[in-house]
Amino acid sequence: MDTPVQFVKGVGPRLGAVLASREIRTVRELLTFFPRSYEDRSTLVTVSQLQEGVAASVALQVVSSRLIPIRKFGRTLLQVRAADSTGSIGLKWFHVPRGMESRFKVGAHFIATGTPKTFQGGFEINHPEINWGKSADASGPAETAANSENVGRVVPVYTELEGVPTRTFRKILWEAIQKYITQVNEDLPDELLKKHGLPALGKAIRYIHFPESKDFPETSADFSIENLIQFRTPAHSRLVYEEFFKFEYLVLRQKLKMEKQAAPRIGLSGGREAVSELIRAMPFRLTGDQKKTVDEILEDLGKPHPMNRLVQGDVGSGKTAVALLTAGCAIAEGGQVALMAPTEILAEQHYQNCLKLFGSKIRCELLLGKSSASDRAALLPRLAAGEPLILIGTHALLEDPVVFKNLTLVMIDEQHRFGVEQRRTLRKKGANPDPNNPGKWVLPHILVLTATPIPRTLALTAYGDLSVSSIQEMPPGRSPIITKVVRGEARKEALFKIKEQLSQGRQAYFIYPLVKESEAEGFTELKAATVEAERLQKEIFPEFKVGLLHGQMKADEKAKVMADFKSGKSQILVSTTVVEVGVDVPNATIMVIEHAERFGLSQLHQLRGRVGRGTHQSYCFLLAPLRGGELTNQRLEVLEETSDGFRIAEADLEIRGPGEFLGTRQAGGLPFRLANLVRDREWLLKARDDAQELLIQDPDLTSAKHARLRSYFERDGKTQFERLRTS
Repeated sequence: MDTPVQFVKGVGPRLGAVLASREIRTVRELLTFFPRSYEDRSTLVTVSQLQEGVAASVALQVVSSRLIPIRKFGRTLLQVRAADSTGSIGLKWFHVPRGMESRFKVGAHFIATGTPKTFQGGFEINHPEINWGKSADASGPAETAANSENVGRVVPVYTELEGVPTRTFRKILWEAIQKYITQVNEDLPDELLKKHGLPALGKAIRYIHFPESKDFPETSADFSIENLIQFRTPAHSRLVYEEFFKFEYLVLRQKLKMEKQAAPRIGLSGGREAVSELIRAMPFRLTGDQKKTVDEILEDLGKPHPMNRLVQGDVGSGKTAVALLTAGCAIAEGGQVALMAPTEILAEQHYQNCLKLFGSKIRCELLLGKSSASDRAALLPRLAAGEPLILIGTHALLEDPVVFKNLTLVMIDEQHRFGVEQRRTLRKKGANPDPNNPGKWVLPHILVLTATPIPRTLALTAYGDLSVSSIQEMPPGRSPIITKVVRGEARKEALFKIKEQLSQGRQAYFIYPLVKESEAEGFTELKAATVEAERLQKEIFPEFKVGLLHGQMKADEKAKVMADFKSGKSQILVSTTVVEVGVDVPNATIMVIEHAERFGLSQLHQLRGRVGRGTHQSYCFLLAPLRGGELTNQRLEVLEETSDGFRIAEADLEIRGPGEFLGTRQAGGLPFRLANLVRDREWLLKARDDAQELLIQDPDLTSAKHARLRSYFERDGKTQFERLRTS
């Protein structure tokens, strides 16, 4: 299975290098490069049976063939007329492979596969896939091709690999399966396969690539073409389950390993009482979900191993108050706390909230990249001396001069914006030798916050080593934000409502996807914040003051723009998504998002959460193209229908995939070649239950029946997982 791919029949050094550049280096990686879809070519149709837009395979004979120069583009068009006993059809190639035209001799038989479309009163197929008869001169009857890997069967469709034609790739896989499939080794224990009635691995892989009903005659109903296309056959389930099981075992083992580490026990020496006093002193009452979350955190802090908890809650649900109360517990017992936020705006917001909620009751300091040398010089010795306080900041907290003497609690906001190494670096600043266990360490507790609710399936995978608390209940007194998708003439109506709100003393955000027009990169219709700020000021709202905020501005410029907007000196803030988190202006009641179709649902929901933070009714206008696609309409309508961030997150996962929540690079680290978090949710839950049971029975896989699985993990099972560790 570790044979280099170049030694598979039909590959060789040149094609092997191309495949290796696509991360297909070995036979194992080739066999686990699974189809993205299937085409049913098991039945040949006649020309008279063709339907527009429906892919089909048809047996034909060449009637005529000619090359047509297209001088304007410096190209040649290949045009073939072919027929069967029921009619004729045109075939066209705008990019003609060298020598291809010579094969279309009048009278030659072949099978064409493609999607017909109407042209000049008949059908034509552009760039069809061609299968010739087996004889060298391609003059045999078409049926002689019907036993190949490309026709006469259900055919796999793979993600296009540049430099490797689909037919060639299919042929390579066919050859690899013929020679190597018997060498595929099982990693999973037999008892798990029997428990779920799953087929052998080699048999399942062969079926996934080249499905044949004779492979599974005993359960042929489960292997219908419908189940195959939906990836719901037992063969697909076999691979899906294995991917989920291996991943969940590693994630849960990491959680178990964390529970064996030491951590300072917090809350046993006055910390809990301090939290109760802080709650009584707050200017508002906690919601039921906030109280429950505080209790869960305090329970974790009192244990002798590190807390590793994720607090997820919608925009405005009160996560910051919960985090600061947690900090109060640690500080009351002499500990130090670090709260790291992804932007200076958000860090300053947390700092101001701490002062507003607790005043001098919690000692709080702020450290940013722009903090002055004198401020740093005054702060750093206090940290090194172990003064109990909470330090709020950005990546500046990771710098070498920042040394804590007694960092007992680390809190990370919007954690998906930080890399794994950054989180580990901050945690290491609180690691101290364990006096009771030489060679071991005492680690700080970790609390992770996110305003992007994580769908449960994603929480079980990428965040599976974290305990999860959810704050779904919103504080009282907040009226729901009225959200409208705005197209065409409806823009005038929205503009009227915006002017009405501004005239009443309210404020508005206008969000654009670009800073400058030069960033459009071919999307010339996209509007840029810098251009639109000027247009809004001069042409649309001359009676109001327009401010401009974007990520390319200097820190002091951004601070002045935000200060002007918060104080009401400017009534309109034009911005990019830099306002997504951390901006809190209760008087702002209008959120306008241009090109809403270009943002993810969870991001739109975050932006919408910038309004509705005061007592006035708020509005969100999602400006979209007049003729958006069905998927665009479906996505944006979700936001019109609900303000439940958890429901929106599930919809976003279903529509856009895990990249929306993890960031593309990290989502790419999910080691699933076939498994799908939405489609295969039930198999994920089964795999997680089985992994938990195995960790209880045999955590180190020392039993003989688990030897194959232990060998897999020792060999290469941890590589992908390391990229996704949350601690």
